[in-house]
Amino acid sequence: MLKAKKNTLLNIILPAIIGIELVILVIKMSPTSPAEIWQNIKIVVTHSNNWMWILLSMLFGYLGEALRGIRWVLLIKPIGYNVKTLDCINSVASGYMFNAGVPRSGEIARCTLLNKVSKTPISYLFGHVLMERLIDFIILGFCIFLCIVYKFNEISGVINEIFPDSVYSFFSMNILFIFLGIIFLFFIMYKLGYKFFSKEKMNFFKSLFQKVKAGFYAIKKVKKIKLFLLYTFSIWFCYFAMTYVCFFCFDSMSEFTIMDGVFIMTLGGIGMVMPTPSGMGSYHIAAMIGLGMLTSGSGFTTSIFTTPPHPDQLTFAFLVHTAQTIMILAMGFLGLILLNAKSGYNAKLN
Repeated sequence: MLKAKKNTLLNIILPAIIGIELVILVIKMSPTSPAEIWQNIKIVVTHSNNWMWILLSMLFGYLGEALRGIRWVLLIKPIGYNVKTLDCINSVASGYMFNAGVPRSGEIARCTLLNKVSKTPISYLFGHVLMERLIDFIILGFCIFLCIVYKFNEISGVINEIFPDSVYSFFSMNILFIFLGIIFLFFIMYKLGYKFFSKEKMNFFKSLFQKVKAGFYAIKKVKKIKLFLLYTFSIWFCYFAMTYVCFFCFDSMSEFTIMDGVFIMTLGGIGMVMPTPSGMGSYHIAAMIGLGMLTSGSGFTTSIFTTPPHPDQLTFAFLVHTAQTIMILAMGFLGLILLNAKSGYNAKLN
């Protein structure tokens, strides 16, 4: 019981506290009060036809989720299980909703929910999720590379502001030793497993690992690999589009280029990876710093921890994050209702 309470504290309360504290930090860095931020958001949304851009951003956000579900079907069918496309979409949407409460819990939730309606083994499904995350990190890494190439001056300037030369030199000189140390740590943990776990438990973990591995390598069995790659590209185009269309809500950002959109999407993606509910706080900070890089000299700032940020920096970050969070919660809740209804119906039939 005590251990369960500790896990609840670590997995739910702690990430939420971190996210809330980061949001409070963002607000405190600005002379703008929370009421004024909300008022600015309402002004932006109601001005002209800006609400259409916000709805379009939310539509692109959900389309990205739907495409993930459709792409998931291509991975599941080769291992011999028939799943409904709508069930996969609803599982992914529900997973995003769970991530909004407990970071990284959505990956397990979406596998569990799909298992209930399709009987596909969770271990295989989780292998697919791991493979998806690897693809996401590869694409995010490619986007970071593009940003370094096209926005090198802006990025290097901010790095010099944030990190002292001594810190930068330490990590650049010792990165190899850090990497080797991590590998050595995993090796020790693997060896200790044989010593402290019984043979039966080790066999169980081996069997589980093999199933996860099979799910991970399911991409080799995908027959429509071109379609899989098209879905993957389309997912990331949706992430780009849901950010880019929001630029048109602000006069200060109306002339941003496509590469500027990729830049903000990439920094926002890094913020979303942080262990806070739906990137709460971390997304805001990343987006604001990125906007400061693109519009330096016009009242925007990259030194948001020492200089009050421009009102548009705050409004953009809160507007995009709030709109996407509303979409995630609404579609995730709807998906959860539909999956539970189908699961209950299947139980009655059996």
